[in-house]
Amino acid sequence: MAKSALERKHDQIRRDKERLRRSDDLAYPYLSTPFFEWLKIREDDWQNALVHLDACQMPHPQFDDDRGPQSIDGEVELLGWDDPSKDYFSGYKGSIGRAEALVNELIAAASNFALSINEYKKEMLKKKKSEIENSDLSDPAMRSKAFEDAAKIDAMLKQLDKMRRVNIYEFQLKNI
Repeated sequence: MAKSALERKHDQIRRDKERLRRSDDLAYPYLSTPFFEWLKIREDDWQNALVHLDACQMPHPQFDDDRGPQSIDGEVELLGWDDPSKDYFSGYKGSIGRAEALVNELIAAASNFALSINEYKKEMLKKKKSEIENSDLSDPAMRSKAFEDAAKIDAMLKQLDKMRRVNIYEFQLKNI
């Protein structure tokens, strides 16, 4: 079956995003000092970020050399084992590329963690609302409390349908 114009446009946008993701950062040719060396001198903001990793019990990334990004167990690199153009870490070079990949992966992880928490809360709130609706509401005080709780749950569910916008500094230069 032939694709509609909208489907073709979506495919084009997806291909363009993927091509951009795999492209090198435009700043790379101008970076004279490797990131890991610069980090030894100017680590204030980096140390502040490590405090947040401590708070969520995550290990600190090590930047002792200029190697590029890699997964812990090598599984991520196998995602495109049959197609060299599918290299997961293409477009990331050296320790700065490792830092950029770190930020991108933390953003993706945070988004997925937030989704799981969101789905859990929605499921539990809907379950509680169903219990309230199926409970005995013959007592006026219980009925009043049930309506109050149901309204509160509805407000919470409505809030959980919203997206949160987080602002971070630009850290990749791939399309200027």
